Amino acid sequence: MCICDDAEDFGLAKTYWFSPLCDVDIGEGVSFHTTLEWTSYLQFDNVDFALDSKKVVDAFRTCVEDSCEFGCIILACR
Repeated sequence: MCICDDAEDFGLAKTYWFSPLCDVDIGEGVSFHTTLEWTSYLQFDNVDFALDSKKVVDAFRTCVEDSCEFGCIILACR
């Protein structure tokens, strides 16, 4: 995770690692959730997120409920 200012200059970075093997989409969802928690902890507001996972972005933007593991992670991000 990397935080940049509005001029896209480097601000902060953090790495996150977890041991269980999982699908890429679930890993991307967990990463997004972790990033949301981190920016909340740092008390940042008005944050733009850039993700490279179309499935995570689409799932976050839609209002469709999904009870699978991936859907539960996205629900926690909202």
